[in-house]
Amino acid sequence: MIGRRGRPPKYVLGRDKRPVVGLSREKSSKRYYASHSRPRKYFGTNLDQAIMQFRLWESAQGKTTTILLPNLQPLIAKRDQEESVREGWITKEHAEKRIPWPTDVPEDAFYAKCRELILKNPARFAERVGIPEIGFLQDLKPPERSISLTKVGELYFGKKRKISRDWTRKQTLFWSEFKTAVRAKTVRELEVEDLRRYHDTVWRAAEEQAHSPTYIAHRLQAVRTILRYALKHGQDQEQIRRVLDLTEVFENPKKNGTDPRPIRREDFRKLLEKSDAKWRPVLLLSLNAALYPSEVAAVRKSDIDLSAATLRMRRGKTGVPRVACLWPRTVEAIQAYLQDAPHESEYLFVNANGVAYNANHIGRNFRRRRKEAGVPDDVTLDQLRDGSYTAAVESGCDLTAAKALAGHRAGIADHYLLRRPTLVKAACEAIEEAYFG
Repeated sequence: MIGRRGRPPKYVLGRDKRPVVGLSREKSSKRYYASHSRPRKYFGTNLDQAIMQFRLWESAQGKTTTILLPNLQPLIAKRDQEESVREGWITKEHAEKRIPWPTDVPEDAFYAKCRELILKNPARFAERVGIPEIGFLQDLKPPERSISLTKVGELYFGKKRKISRDWTRKQTLFWSEFKTAVRAKTVRELEVEDLRRYHDTVWRAAEEQAHSPTYIAHRLQAVRTILRYALKHGQDQEQIRRVLDLTEVFENPKKNGTDPRPIRREDFRKLLEKSDAKWRPVLLLSLNAALYPSEVAAVRKSDIDLSAATLRMRRGKTGVPRVACLWPRTVEAIQAYLQDAPHESEYLFVNANGVAYNANHIGRNFRRRRKEAGVPDDVTLDQLRDGSYTAAVESGCDLTAAKALAGHRAGIADHYLLRRPTLVKAACEAIEEAYFG
């Protein structure tokens, strides 16, 4: 009858997180010992020294491999031979050629000797092996724990900033896509191959699904923005700065033409005629204030002052102030909408369940009304903003006012612009004249 086998020994893990086969640790004394030694052979409580001593002990038991060395005797000057004798690499008999130089030594003994020489005089060892960095080992510190990519995202999205919920939702999606593509858990684990793989994934998706250059640019820029935020707030700065340098492999797409495509007056009038009490103010506010779909969806009730007929808000992506002087027809349309469908949401435009719209919802409803109005398919919601800006510029009004209306940096202090929305009154009047005059 075969006796019961005992529990297998548990080996300790080295610095590389791999088990050191044959080396265990005693729970009571915290000392390391040779797992299968009888009686136990102990090696102290320091892991690094214990591993080295264990390897030397194994070498003495004949349980280690050897390293084959070349015959260096003809290559070493006599002075260095004498030093090698003193340091214990060779014996006096080797130096005097009375016995052949050793060409193989126990592997563990070889590394133990290297360790001894490095600790004894790192500068001299660095000189001998031609690696000057070894001479500064005593100045090195263990690397700090690297911040995880998840934590980097939480840091960015957890801070209250002046960006819209729609843009926050998009950036959250972009960062999630990035983490999935690179497969790394921490910033330190990111390598140039990871960044290149993400870049290629984004470009490939854009080509296969016929996305615009904006699809690519937004994603690549979001990664840089989130990393820069962590860098600015003192998180794992050395590693994040390294990764930001690696993002130089990102190739930004060339933008489509910069020529605006303003919506035609007759097309806008057709759309307006087919709009109900909810979508009439959406179209009017978009044209009146030169808003993109995502921006009109982000308008809060508190951004609108119906008594003063003004709009004051900030662009969701950049935080740049947006101001507009509202036309009487825009004010009347908003009032009619709020009376017809009152709701408790902080956002101006909501669905039947009281949930705020986003750019996709606005776009789908626009396409539905475009079809009902018999407007060509090449007419898009973005053309309302193009029409606003073009009409303002072509009217000859102050270009600074036109830029401020469009949400561009116009050289006007943010707080001043938000207090004086009447600065863009002439631009808003020019737009109304172009489409209703």
